[in-house]
This record gives sequence, structure tokens and C-alpha cells, in this order.
Amino acid sequence: NGRRWTPSNGMRASHLASSFYDDFEDFEDFGEIGDSSSSSDDKKKEDGSSSSALSSGDNFGSGSNDSSSNDDAVMKSLRDRMSEMSSADDFADFGEEDDEEVDEDDEEGSGSALPDLEGNTLSSIDDLIGFAQAKARQKAADDVKKGKKKKTFATGTWEDENWANPIPHIDESTGELLDLEDILERGVVLLANPAKFCSDLAESEDKSKSKGNSFIGGLFDDPFPTFGDSDPSSSISPALLAKFGITLPPSPDLGPDRRADLLPVVILIDRDPGRGSQAMLLNRRTGNLMGDLPPTLFESAGNADSPDEDGFTPHPLAAFMIQPLWWAGSSPSISKDSDDDDDPTISRGGGVKAIDMLHACPYVKGCVPLPKADGLYWGGDPVQAQKAMKDERLEKPMSGFDFKFFIQTTRWLPSQLEQEIKDGTWYVATVSKEVLFRSRDRLGAKRAKPLWTEIIELLGDDYKHIRDQLYGEEDD
Repeated sequence: NGRRWTPSNGMRASHLASSFYDDFEDFEDFGEIGDSSSSSDDKKKEDGSSSSALSSGDNFGSGSNDSSSNDDAVMKSLRDRMSEMSSADDFADFGEEDDEEVDEDDEEGSGSALPDLEGNTLSSIDDLIGFAQAKARQKAADDVKKGKKKKTFATGTWEDENWANPIPHIDESTGELLDLEDILERGVVLLANPAKFCSDLAESEDKSKSKGNSFIGGLFDDPFPTFGDSDPSSSISPALLAKFGITLPPSPDLGPDRRADLLPVVILIDRDPGRGSQAMLLNRRTGNLMGDLPPTLFESAGNADSPDEDGFTPHPLAAFMIQPLWWAGSSPSISKDSDDDDDPTISRGGGVKAIDMLHACPYVKGCVPLPKADGLYWGGDPVQAQKAMKDERLEKPMSGFDFKFFIQTTRWLPSQLEQEIKDGTWYVATVSKEVLFRSRDRLGAKRAKPLWTEIIELLGDDYKHIRDQLYGEEDD
């Protein structure tokens, strides 16, 4: 009474074999496994094994050998068929069919997820970015031709948007200095001569020039004048280094990229014979973001947002929270409260007394155009700029990455900058916005070129020897 019936071994094996074969009846690919006679024999064996199992489990052992041989034949056929399907020819056919399907999708405009690299080799992050930008420009140009879109932004090549052009200040035919009044316009970029900042690159002619300066002039330009010291570092002005936050001449031990990061790149904001010149250092970060500034700094601007229903008050510069704060030089900025209202460089708005902006938005209140800076503007109210960057008159809305924020500034006394240019301290150039605003943050294991390095390379072969002073010819 307490016993439980269990099928015999023969019955279980028979049902498993039958179930195994039945599973393949609906697959046409396996319909031709074995010949028809073997299939009929398999069916008969199935029926025979089932009936024998039902009649008596003890009789299954006598037919087990026949069933096993049939199983082996079927499995061998399966293995042969799978081997044929996995052959190289079959895979090649499948690959060709897939490629044809992808090409047909592309022609129909369905949007392939894999871009056509056109045989190009992308060996760096810059190459990848350039390729993506070129593809975007080409697509935009095609859309304009087809009438799908209006022309809203430039569709030129990478070279059209990433350029730097030298401005010679010496007449090559006569060797005389050109009129700097026509050269030093707002927006020109000044690049440091590495021989004036790195002691190991200092030239002997620099020492002779420093010896020829008058004692009074040396005191005026450099509080630590040198008097013919045989050390090459004697031609490096400590005052010039301190103006840009450099305590010692950059050593070769730092490596070429780090030394290039320390070489100043400045953009000229204003030049006046009576007040002197003002510029902004472009390649020195403070380590802070705009979101690190206290909101109370902007409260007096009258632009403070009211709390929402949850009592949360957004930061007055919410659109610029993740933008870096740059250090523009060792000279203090002049606040809006200054009595000198005629100075166009005093253009910051509202209650922001220490923040200046370089940007590409012409609708920022109080900004000043920089004619030589590829459509860039200086100054304005950073709080109001958040609305101006979405102005309907713009070709396309801007983002926080179209703005750079600075504290402090760089200033020269009257004629001081001109004298430094005559002495060969600076190279003068015009540079595109794309180059000046490119992020130099590390991208994975690779980082973008230093700003000084990229501009020097874009200036052409005439400036190659200057780059080689830091990097050497083997790194080209």
C-alpha cells in the first residue's frame, strides 16, 4: 500500500529517445538527416521499444543495442550537418549577405550605426574628433543642398575652423621693426618665446641686450636686474616670470608638454598709450569651477532667483556651474565701481566685481568686440549671459562651453609690451576660436596638445624650429 510505482529503465529511456527525435520534426533544416529508410526504421524502433516497454520492462535490454546504434547514426548525421554549417565558406557567404544588407540600409537612409571610416586610420583622439566633425559638416552641407535644413552654421573643413596665422612685426626686406600701432589690435594673441622663459634655451644675444639696457630702465622693467652673469639663466627676467605666476624657469626635467603648459599664451584686450596694455592669460587654470563661487557674490546684481516651492534657490550661474575658472594674470582687475567709466575694458555687469568673460555671444550686455579674435567678445554680465546665449537672433543656441571665465588680469605699463616684442619675448598671431576654446583636459590615457604647442604648429614651417627647442626634431 505504501509502495510507489516507478517506470522501468527501459520505459524511461524509450520515452526520452522518442521525445528527443520528436523535437526535430518541425525543423526543415534537419528533415534530410539520414535517408528515408533509416527514418522509417527509427520510427519502427521507437514504436517497438515503446510497446515492449509497456508489455514488459525486462525485454528492453534485448533491443537496447539496436536503439543505441540508431542513436549513434542520427547523432553522426547531426554532427556532419553542423560541421557543414560552420565551414568557412558558409560564414563568408553570411558576411557578404550582411554587408549587402547594411549597404542597402545606408542607401535607403535608415541610418547605419557604424560610420564608414573610408579607409582612414584614426590613431589619436584628435583624429577621431576631426573625423566626427568632418562627417557632421558634410551631413549638414548635404541637408542644405537637399533643402532639408537652412544653413545655420559653417560647414567648412577642419582647417577652416582650426587655424593660426602669424603677424610679422619685422620688415623682412629691411629688417626694421614695423609700426606696432597697426599690429597690436584687440584680439591678437601673444605666444611666449621659450628662450625668454627657459634658462637652458636662453640665447647669448639676450644677455648682450640685457647688458645694453640702462640702469634706470632695468630697475623699471625688472626689480631684480642682472649685470652680465655668465649663467645662462641671467637673461631670464624674474619679473617676467612672476607676471605669469612662474617662480623659476621651467626645467627640462618637467618634460616638453609641461614646459609648454607654463609658457604664456595671452590675448590682448586693450592697448592705450597712456594706460598701457591689458591681456588675459589663456592657459592657466585656478583649479576651481564656477559652481565653487559663493552665490552671495551675485546677490547685489539684483538677479537673485527666488526659492522654488521646495525652498531651493538655484545658483545664479547655473548654466556655467561646470566651467573652469581661469587665472588671467598677476594684476588685479578693476571693478565696475571704478570712477574710470570711459575704460571699455571695465565691462563686467551687476555685482560681479572679480569675474571677467571671454565668449562668442554678441548679445551679452556690456561686452566689447575683439576685432582680431575670430568673432570673440570680452566682458559683460555673466548672469544676463545665460539668457543671451539662447537669444533667437543667434544662428544656433550656445552652451557654457562657449564661455571662458577669468579672475585678475595681465597688465603692462605704457610702451612696456612694445619693448618686450622688440626684444623677441613674444610672437604675435591671430588664432581661431576653436583652437582657443578647445578643452585641454586629459581624455583617457591621451591628453590634448598644450595650447602653446598647437598654435606654434599651426603657424607653419617658419616656426618649426621654435617648437623643436622644446620637443626636439625626433618628436615631429
